[in-house]
Amino acid sequence: MTIKGINRGIVSAGILGILVSTYALYVEMAAESRPGYKALCDIAERASCSKVLTSEYSKGFGLVAKNSAFEVPNCVYGIAFYCIMIFLSTYDNLYAVRLQVVLGISSLISCVYLAYLLIFVLGDFCIVCVSTYFVNAAITYVSFKKHSALKSKIA
Repeated sequence: MTIKGINRGIVSAGILGILVSTYALYVEMAAESRPGYKALCDIAERASCSKVLTSEYSKGFGLVAKNSAFEVPNCVYGIAFYCIMIFLSTYDNLYAVRLQVVLGISSLISCVYLAYLLIFVLGDFCIVCVSTYFVNAAITYVSFKKHSALKSKIA
């Protein structure tokens, strides 16, 4: 795969991540403002994305103090992450790609934490959340591929 093709993969996955995260933000805002709101992703009693996206862990990863400037919906952090990854894909140098790899690994660590909360704390399934986990894994994988391609090009 060429570096140009790898960049297209990162951009495509980033756009998909932005779309999924934007939908998650919409669901979160709608569920908070309209009691009884039922989202398209509310499949069953134990598979309700609106229940997960309005939980105490849906803002600031459940780690940020209440009323803090960083207590924003997790999907906003996701949108920022995808935008940064798309922006970094425009650079074909090793430093930018290393930053992409580090950010990708960081996103996977947050995915493991959020998946733990989803399964063991909330006892729910959120198809929107799980979709972002797959997008993050894809972006990280493609970032590793770009790193390898650039290293072999330099050597």
